[in-house]
This record gives sequence, structure tokens and C-alpha cells, in this order.
Amino acid sequence: MPTLSDRQRVELAIPAYLLYALTAAPGVFVPADRDQAARAEADIAGLRADLQAALLEPFGDLVPKKQHALLRRVERIGKGVITGWGNRPALSVMLTLWYFLKDLTDREVLILWEGSAMERATSQLLPMFAHGFDEQKRDAAAQEQAHQPDHLSL
Repeated sequence: MPTLSDRQRVELAIPAYLLYALTAAPGVFVPADRDQAARAEADIAGLRADLQAALLEPFGDLVPKKQHALLRRVERIGKGVITGWGNRPALSVMLTLWYFLKDLTDREVLILWEGSAMERATSQLLPMFAHGFDEQKRDAAAQEQAHQPDHLSL
């Protein structure tokens, strides 16, 4: 297996970082049935654990000092992207991130191996995003924004 450059490692971690940040925002994931609140909370906790594992995976073979330096870089880039989210509706942000991730996987920049933490997370996210795909106007806008370099550039 070829050795990854620092930049490649950071680029691999960014999607997990952004999705992890989104899952931390209050009110983003709300169960349709209030009786399912405890289960929904547990599902989100599992999702966040998978996203955190996916975030750390690209750095697993590095010494701790190097890991921390690159994670700080991911955080700095990620916070810059998050700042751009502004007052956009959470659904719009979710769909934009979904299409950003889809673009990366379609171009095989990011490969989601079956059973990997990121594959488990995206498999869990897809049904959560499903209602947003029905809203064509938001869906089209999210696709357009996902392809604009200034919204998700590294």
C-alpha cells in the first residue's frame, strides 16, 4: 500500500469531520416520532462514533505528535468550511455534504470499503437524508453548491 502524503490524509479526513460537526449541531436530527427520542439519540451516538473513527483512520499509522498536527489542520480547514454554512437550513447543509461525499466516491477519491466506519456512517445517514431528496428545489441547490469550489474547498 502506498504511503499517503499529509495532504491526502487531511483530504480523506475532511468529509468525516464535516459530517461529525453536523451531527453535533442541535436540532439537526429530530425523530419524527417523539416516542422514539431515546432510540434516535442512541442512533446518533453510534453514528458519531463511526464518524469519529473515520476521521482518525487516515492518521492511525503516524506517531502521536504528527497525528495531532494533522488533526489540527483538519480542524482549521473544517472550521473554515463550517463558518460558511452561516444561516443556511440544516437540510441544505446536509444535502450539500451528501453530494460532496458522493462526488468524492464517484471519482474514487474516497473509497468506502464495506464494513468501514465511514461506510457504516453513510449507510446510516442516507435514510436520514431521504426526505430532503424529495425536495427538488433544495436538492438541486445542494448539488450545485457541492460542486462549487469555494463552498468546500481544501
